[in-house]
This record gives sequence, structure tokens and C-alpha cells, in this order.
Amino acid sequence: MLNVGGRGVPGAVERVAAMRAAGKRVIVLTNGATHPVAHSVERYRGLGFEFTRDEIVSSRDALTRAMADRQDLCWGFAATPVSEIGEIARHNLRLLDDPADYDAVDGFVLLATGDWNRARQDLLLASLRDRPRPVLVGNPDLVSPREDGLAVEPGLQAHEIADLTGIAPEFYGKPFANAFEMVRERIGEDVPPQRIAMAGDTLHTDILGGAGMGWRTVLIMDHGIMKGFPAGSLDQISDIRPDF
Repeated sequence: MLNVGGRGVPGAVERVAAMRAAGKRVIVLTNGATHPVAHSVERYRGLGFEFTRDEIVSSRDALTRAMADRQDLCWGFAATPVSEIGEIARHNLRLLDDPADYDAVDGFVLLATGDWNRARQDLLLASLRDRPRPVLVGNPDLVSPREDGLAVEPGLQAHEIADLTGIAPEFYGKPFANAFEMVRERIGEDVPPQRIAMAGDTLHTDILGGAGMGWRTVLIMDHGIMKGFPAGSLDQISDIRPDF
């Protein structure tokens, strides 16, 4: 875990530098899908980190890979004006307040919640009930930590769609294997899985996904989602167990 919202975690820059000095390779796996990864490189640089494009894997990367053979379809996006959705789908519409746009597209991509609201979610639900179509999710998170609390993420809208329409969304990003497999490709098959550690603040994304790959897992509890939970409370929270 490197940041909470727009604020870097104290000591994280130094910890990354220490791991590199010890000969460890560091790769960032993020469910941040709003912007292309080039934006993440600059954002992390602004927080004091120096990561190359190859050292960052995002859920957006996994989504873009899956969309490669679906470029003949028109996709409706829940996205912000700066999401550059044309990078993901050649034929696209950013969904706003016109019901006709929801009915016109061949499928939906939940990418970002920056200006998504209840009215737009209801338009999406109504259109899907009338004509079921694929729903792809570029950020499986339900919520994410911010300096002033928690922000709702696309995973929450996706689960509501599943509950109310019976459509099974396709998720891209943590904890699903599609994103972790991209990290594995960057690391290389010569590194045994037990020599890879996944560190993060969320049991059901970071720890669950890392464990599913056979990696060691490290739960961060002094920042982010788990901040304020005593270590001994994990037995009451979940059956998911980190190694450290």
C-alpha cells in the first residue's frame, strides 16, 4: 500500500527504496482504472515514488487485454471525462443522462464512479432489464480509502446489477486472477510463487488474490481499510488469513 487517496503513506517511499536496495523487484498492482497507467506513473512520482510503466499493473490493463477481441461492439462506459475510454474501446459512449444511449450500446463497462449517480445507475438497470447485455467491471473494489473516509467504487454498482438483474458481471482486477497473472508475467516464471509477496490493506482483494496465486501475503493494518482494527480481531472479521 503506497497511498490513501491523494496522500502518500508515511515511510512508503523509503521502504520501496530499501526493498530495491536489497535486490527485490517491486511491482505495483492497482485497481485504479479511471486513468491510463501513464497517469499513474506521474501520480506516484508526485508522491515521491519512481516507477516505470512496466512496474505498474492496473485493473485497466486486464480489462483492456480482455477487450482486444471485442472491438467490433459499441460499449457504454461509466467513466469520467478524463478516462480516455477510446484507449479501451474503439466504439464507445460515455453514459450520462440520455436513456437512448443506454439502449443503443452492445455492452457496458464500469470504469469509474467520479460522476456516476443514482439516476444513472437506475437508467443502466432499466436498460439491462429490458435487454440483458454484458457488463464488464474495470475496478472490482466496493469502496476505497480516502483521507476523509471511503469512496464508492464500480464493484459496488456491479454487485447491485447482479442482484437485481441476474446478469453476472465480468470483473477485471484484484482479487481476480486476470490482473495477478499480468504481474506474474512481469516477474517471470523463474521466480517460485512462494518467493513472491503480495502486500496490501484489504483482505478480500490483496490478500485473497495473492493467496490464490500461491504467493505469500502481507496485510497492512496501520493505514487504509484496516486502520483501527486490532490484529487480534481478524478471526471475527473474515476467514481470509494473511501470512504476515
